[in-house]
Amino acid sequence: MDKNEIMTIQELKKELGISNKDIAGFFGLTPMGYANSSAKKRYEDALCSFYDFLKREGGKNNKITPEPD
Repeated sequence: MDKNEIMTIQELKKELGISNKDIAGFFGLTPMGYANSSAKKRYEDALCSFYDFLKREGGKNNKITPEPD
């Protein structure tokens, strides 16, 4: 995986040792509700992006400020 590339949901699940059941719980869904959700891809993309952000910025002691529009 390239340094600038965000990992896939499969890579994230393997690295963190989490399952679809865990991910469903993060979003307050049942495992079946998560599996059948039309937003499943958006949930997964958001988790991968957030994890990437934490890996890049997590060691820095700074405020998170929104980017200007």
